[in-house]
Amino acid sequence: MNRRKFLAGVAPVAAMAGVPAVVKAQEKITWRLQSSWPKGVESQYHADTFAQKVTELSGGRLTIQSLTAGSIVGGLDVFDAVNQGVIDASHSLASYWLGKEPSAPMFAAIPLGMDPLQYSIWYYQKDGLSLWKEMYSKYNFGWVGPCGLNTAEDFLWSHKPIRELKDFDGLKIRTVGYWGDIVTKIGARVVTLPGGEIYGALDRKILDAAEFANPSADYVMGFHQVCKYVHVPGVHQPASVSELIINKKAWDSLTPELKSIVQEAAKATTFESWGHCIVEDNKAIAKFKEYGTEFVKLSPEFIASLKALADEYYAEKAKSDPFFARVFNSQQEVIKEYNGWAEYMLPPKI
Repeated sequence: MNRRKFLAGVAPVAAMAGVPAVVKAQEKITWRLQSSWPKGVESQYHADTFAQKVTELSGGRLTIQSLTAGSIVGGLDVFDAVNQGVIDASHSLASYWLGKEPSAPMFAAIPLGMDPLQYSIWYYQKDGLSLWKEMYSKYNFGWVGPCGLNTAEDFLWSHKPIRELKDFDGLKIRTVGYWGDIVTKIGARVVTLPGGEIYGALDRKILDAAEFANPSADYVMGFHQVCKYVHVPGVHQPASVSELIINKKAWDSLTPELKSIVQEAAKATTFESWGHCIVEDNKAIAKFKEYGTEFVKLSPEFIASLKALADEYYAEKAKSDPFFARVFNSQQEVIKEYNGWAEYMLPPKI
């Protein structure tokens, strides 16, 4: 057999042998992502936006089904569900995992701590992402990072005004994370409930007060219908970073290109949601006023007393927890650098 005939015979075989690899490379992947959020709230918008971006940017090669709390597991069970591979990814708030990881709330919302811009600096210019990954290294996670950013929350919805530290004494309050620890020290009785259960607990006076999210989300939840007072600003949570966790097996199944698409979609969602939150919150504030909700603005003196409590709490934790101390000091360095810049370059409010 001459060389020309040999090659002619081999070529079809080689082409057939290559088909499975090509088909495999073009296989479509579908992920189930579940959040901790009810339908319609701002944080669920983050999850939905991220899922849509990944699906579109990948040309459908990676399709993400964005599911609300309770679709597969409970809203506060998504961490374990990703770890166990029950779902491929979760969209939640790291503050919820305080019982698992003592430093987890630092990556979501710090009472009297970093604002949205400072969090963005920490994650994308400093070591925030690497510290987050290190904290979760013992879990079955392939990637973790920000996937949405809210501005300050409503400080508190309540049946009576809260203006001094003593007003927390005996107060049955729904909250999470470090803020729950801090207000417990001044006499509050803290209850941790998923978002979907807060309205009923306030309506039946099982709770005296509650905090959940930013104004637009709280409006969707209907808290203005069962509470006379809303307190602002939300110094207990001046920023809320939505957390995206991806199961390790699901993550490792992606090509480098798809991994990059997921990461960039999460980043784009984070910055896009920041502006979206402000626009929607402004609408909600107007609706609260129209409804007749009474706004209670925290006094500078009250905020200063809360800041003192928070600083004391962080100092105590840093002494007993080396990893917390590393995270806290890293954040403080960002705040210091930001304030140094702001002193010279931040324009005054007009």
